[in-house]
Amino acid sequence: MKSLKIPSGKKANEKLIEAWKDVPIGTPVVVTKDRGEELSMKTESAPFMLGGHTACIMLDGISGAYALSRVRRA
Repeated sequence: MKSLKIPSGKKANEKLIEAWKDVPIGTPVVVTKDRGEELSMKTESAPFMLGGHTACIMLDGISGAYALSRVRRA
């Protein structure tokens, strides 16, 4: 399984959101699931902060928000 770099702290998550803010909805991405499986998907939202602590994004094919730290552009 790949080691994921998970940002810690609100500032790190804010930087992650800033880096993704101009990525258009519908952009192809690769999502790393909990056990390391990688899936090709598309974004369905702009990035946002969930609960004041986790950078998230909505993805086609996944119910609910997904941690942005587990998403990369395809």
